[in-house]
Amino acid sequence: MDRRICICFFLLLLPLLTLAEPRPKKLWPFGRNRFDKEGQYHGRWKIYTADNATLLRNGRYRHGRETGVWRYYHPNGQLRKIEYHKRKSPFFLTKVYHDNRQVERQGMARVVETERDIHYFWTGTWQVYDRQGQFSHAEYYEKGREIRLELATK
Repeated sequence: MDRRICICFFLLLLPLLTLAEPRPKKLWPFGRNRFDKEGQYHGRWKIYTADNATLLRNGRYRHGRETGVWRYYHPNGQLRKIEYHKRKSPFFLTKVYHDNRQVERQGMARVVETERDIHYFWTGTWQVYDRQGQFSHAEYYEKGREIRLELATK
C-alpha cells in the first residue's frame, strides 16, 4: 500500500522534475542572484542588460540590504559609479566617474524606502572634479536637493 502511494506521488511530480533546469556544476561554492529564507536578496548579485550581454551592476546583498562595494556600468561596459556600503549605516560613499575613468564627483548618498517609493538621495558635501581629475568645486545637498555651491579658491 505505501509503495503505491510513493509511486503515485512520484508520477505526479515527474512533469515538474522534467521542467526544472539542470543545475550547472559549480567550481566555486557561492552562487549568484540568490534569496534568503524570507525571500530577500542575499549574496553576490550581478545584473545584466536584457540580452545578458553586458554587466550593469555587481555587488553583494546581506538579507535585502546592499553591503560592501557595488559597481555600476554603462551599457557599453565602462565603469559609471562605485558605491561603498557599510553594514549598519544608512549612508554610503558614492564615486561617479567621467568616461575617461577620472572621478567626476564623490560624496555621501542614502536610500530611503517608504511603503510606496524608494528614494535615492545625495546628502552632505560632494566634491566635483573636472575631466583631468582636478578639484573644481564643492556642492552641498540635503535630501537630494542642492542647497549650496562652494567654488574652489585658487
